[in-house]
Amino acid sequence: MNKLPFTVVHYGGKDPRSTTGGVETFARNLALSFERVEFMTPRDRDFNRVRRERIPVICDNQRVRDWPKDVPVIGFQHGFAAEKAWVTKSPGHLVMATEQWLASRRPNTLWVACAEWIAKAFSKSFGTRTEEVIYHPIDVERFDGVLDNDGSRLILHDGRTRHKGKNLLPRLRDAYPDWTFEPLACKPEEVPDRMRKARAFIHLSSYEGNSIVCNEAMAMNLPCMFTDVGLMRDSGRPQDVRVISAKRAFSDARYLHDELGAFLHSLDTQSYAPRQWTLANATAEVAVERWGRAMGAFFQMAGWPASGS
Repeated sequence: MNKLPFTVVHYGGKDPRSTTGGVETFARNLALSFERVEFMTPRDRDFNRVRRERIPVICDNQRVRDWPKDVPVIGFQHGFAAEKAWVTKSPGHLVMATEQWLASRRPNTLWVACAEWIAKAFSKSFGTRTEEVIYHPIDVERFDGVLDNDGSRLILHDGRTRHKGKNLLPRLRDAYPDWTFEPLACKPEEVPDRMRKARAFIHLSSYEGNSIVCNEAMAMNLPCMFTDVGLMRDSGRPQDVRVISAKRAFSDARYLHDELGAFLHSLDTQSYAPRQWTLANATAEVAVERWGRAMGAFFQMAGWPASGS
């Protein structure tokens, strides 16, 4: 596969070389699309070098505000904080929502989103024009869809926080003692093999932008049960997964109990093949094509030549 012949800088609050998380995974995965990816944070950003060498900078959403307005940048919309704040009631997320509104006013910015619903939310609320929707690409050679789970009773999840279902899981473990529910909880390089041994993956979230770990589980061809948030709101969402109501999952214990029970039963009665959606929509090849269009628009906006790395 031919990568785009550019050097780009990813700019975010944390260094993805030493930090784990969805945004940091996105930053590392830019290497699937570009020949060279460098990383900057508020501690080591270099405005003069970016100006001098005309390096495209891909910022995590509201982080575009950290750059002088004369520097053209790409803002990547990972999620819509106003909606997240409404769900989580977190003061920090409310601050983030205000920052995103202010960021939407920044000139010299080209916007790219990781999901259709996010692009529409920014457009409706802030009047932002999103140039391209680029689903998080998955390395489908690492996440190869080859499972080694005969007889497995392991159900993986990513319930790290309250809004990702952490408080729901103890009740489910008690209700279905024949199954083992465990968090993914491993190093990034260990994720494919961890998933390979599982029987299924569940993600009980009250809010998502576009969860990378869900995309990885689908790429591994694991049967998946998701709440109807994030990517599940897109018109072209994956169909070969079980989708349940997030609102009811967090408010109605009987509903969640029954939905999970039906899903667990289906593991022996039906086939799931969510990898097909990943291969069609979220591979490096698809991302390169869409990033190529976005970069063409960026260089035109910036008035820079589309020079290679």
